Amino acid sequence: MYFPSRREGAAVAVPGGVLALRLSLLVVLGTTLAAVESSSATVAYERDLKPLLATYCYECHGEKKQKGELNLATITNDDAARNANKIWRGVFDRLRVREMPPEKSPQPSAEEMQRLMKGLAILKRPVGPPDPGRVTIRRLNRTEYDNTIRDLFGFDPKLAATFPADDVGDGFDNIGDVLSLSPILLEKYLDAANKILDQAIVEERITLKLTGEQLPARIEGKPVAGKADGQERTFTAIGEVHIDIAAPADGKYTLKVKAGAEQAGNEPVRMVIKVGNEPVKEFKVTARKTSPATVSATLSLVKGANQIAVCFANPHTEAAPAATSSRPSAAAGKPGTRALIIDQVELTGPPSPALPESHKRIFISKPGPDLAKRDAARVIIERFATRAFRQPVTKAKLDRLLTLFDLAEQEGETFNGAVRVALEGVLISPFFLYRLEQEQPGKSGAINPIGDWELASRLSYFLWSSMPDDELFDLAKAGKLRDPTTLDQQARRMLQSPKSRALVDTFAEQWLRLRSLDGHQPDPTAFPDFDKNLRKAMYDEAAMFFETVMREDRSVLEFLDSDYTFLNERLAKHYGIAGVSGPQMRKVKLSDRNRGGVLSMASILTVSSGPTRTSPVKRGQWILEQILGDPPPPPPPGVAPLPAPDKAGAAGLTLRQQMERHRADPTCSSCHQRMDQIGFGFENFDGIGRWRDREGSVAVDASGSLPGGQSFNGPVEFKNMLMANKADFVRTLSGKLLTFALGRSLQDHDDDTLDQLAQAVERDQYRFSSLVTNIVTSFPFLNRRNSR
Repeated sequence: MYFPSRREGAAVAVPGGVLALRLSLLVVLGTTLAAVESSSATVAYERDLKPLLATYCYECHGEKKQKGELNLATITNDDAARNANKIWRGVFDRLRVREMPPEKSPQPSAEEMQRLMKGLAILKRPVGPPDPGRVTIRRLNRTEYDNTIRDLFGFDPKLAATFPADDVGDGFDNIGDVLSLSPILLEKYLDAANKILDQAIVEERITLKLTGEQLPARIEGKPVAGKADGQERTFTAIGEVHIDIAAPADGKYTLKVKAGAEQAGNEPVRMVIKVGNEPVKEFKVTARKTSPATVSATLSLVKGANQIAVCFANPHTEAAPAATSSRPSAAAGKPGTRALIIDQVELTGPPSPALPESHKRIFISKPGPDLAKRDAARVIIERFATRAFRQPVTKAKLDRLLTLFDLAEQEGETFNGAVRVALEGVLISPFFLYRLEQEQPGKSGAINPIGDWELASRLSYFLWSSMPDDELFDLAKAGKLRDPTTLDQQARRMLQSPKSRALVDTFAEQWLRLRSLDGHQPDPTAFPDFDKNLRKAMYDEAAMFFETVMREDRSVLEFLDSDYTFLNERLAKHYGIAGVSGPQMRKVKLSDRNRGGVLSMASILTVSSGPTRTSPVKRGQWILEQILGDPPPPPPPGVAPLPAPDKAGAAGLTLRQQMERHRADPTCSSCHQRMDQIGFGFENFDGIGRWRDREGSVAVDASGSLPGGQSFNGPVEFKNMLMANKADFVRTLSGKLLTFALGRSLQDHDDDTLDQLAQAVERDQYRFSSLVTNIVTSFPFLNRRNSR
């Protein structure tokens, strides 16, 4: 059976199988991988490597045989070797995981293997200048959206939980190539923007005071415009003045009308208040024109557009009695023309609540005698958009946002309401929803440093899953962020910020597959002790462990093995550890080496099990993918699953025997030989991570082997082997974190960066901060390739 190189996109097939490199080579290989030559190093292929390949590889991959369609004998000289980097990558990967040469073939000595790996590490590098990789425009994922809203406004509505789930690529949900924008997500963004601004902005109390003639009117059905310098308005015919108001909220509003009258006929002047053409209250106006009086009405307005009208309801003209009449009729009224004189109208809204911090953050300018509304809006919108877009807002973008402000004002919005409309435009803009990086001038494929503003966002979304803070913005504005010392200082500062908890909730959750724990439901018959409290303690143990390594800048090798963990009484009892009481999680010293590190945590052991039993396949696969960086290919179609536990038990087969029968299928044997043999080493842990010595009536057999044939028995011996070959893990962790930081799949051209990261981390005693600071100062993190 033959395996392609594990790297995505590699097309070279190289032989697989179980290799017989001895345990002594583990240390040799670890040293070799951690001490790769610099990118300028060369190798004398014909002199140093070709003889080794002829001795150990040509038998299967030469002129006589080309297993996997690979003929290494065609690479005859140094020039040909330098141009065969894809082939060497596949060969290197198989040697690294000790799957070549085959077990029964002659084996190179430790010195020969070191020379071979050192040379291949140079030859596998891509030919040509360094390449930072292609950057896909990245949409904010759900976590990034929530965190950005939190830091932009100062409160955390957590609305992204209602968004469709983000797609996952390369194990992470921040990979640009898979983050699409569906119509339903766009609707969610619109709805979220409204809800956020409802909470962020408080309308100031409405106080409107205008003279009767300043208000627009309608007389006998004909509109009459208001006059800016108008005084009172006199009605002698059916008519009204009206106020079109955008109420900021539902509530009780007070309308005061100062009015007088000229009476005629048998009844006094009647004035009717209407809201939306519905009469609300009627007044008899008896005050004289020369001494107007004020009446008031309480109006119930709804949020949004409302029209209030003050109407003259009963115009009348009474003729004077005829001069020949000796006495007026008893039915006759006061002669003359009845008139309503509206002197002033005042509308007052309900008291505004206390202004939230978000409101103060937004409204940094206020219109007044010396500052026009539009100019105040410009100050507010420009600052907000610059922070929301994570880069200076251009004049063209600002003008478009101010146009929204203008249109809202024309529709009767208050100043705050019109600003709000413009901010809604910001929150649904691609410049907010996506992490857009400016391309530098140059032809397609040109490589350029990213700008300081883009670098600030790369930093903040890597370590905080959120927007940059003011310190990063200030450094970007000053053009000082690219300085290596400054970058190092900022990364260390950011790791100590409470916001770096996001690295636990995003990177660690996905690397360790902790997100699967919430949906994993062990069978209650098989595991009656499992409950939500135990599930939470399992999660907290892993999350607190990762956070401790990060915040205390501990060795990343503690992920493999440690003498401490985090427990509460419930989880300690589950582990059989005495002396821990209470529900609070706390750091606990471990005396049993079977525990320690992430591999023996109940969370990982549970999510890598089935509902009713352990799964050596899943556990082995998890370790190959997340720890050793050597994921197996997907299973071929049509492979029969293992029998259910009851049927297997009835057949008298242990789980190991069932797996051996499954491996007898040639289509399954090669991958399962690798996965199962690792997974068997953790059979002392049951399906929810409890220690056991027996499975039913049978003693647990926890013996297994690594690819390459090194045998072990139980988790302690397995962890010892991992520590002896720690370079594999360091390179895997470096690759995972670099993938997360860049938001893209790693490619062949990233190998140099991975080699440099592994070297730097080893040099710095494997400190977590070393991995982070070397990523943020790496070539692909600081540069981009033009896409056009």
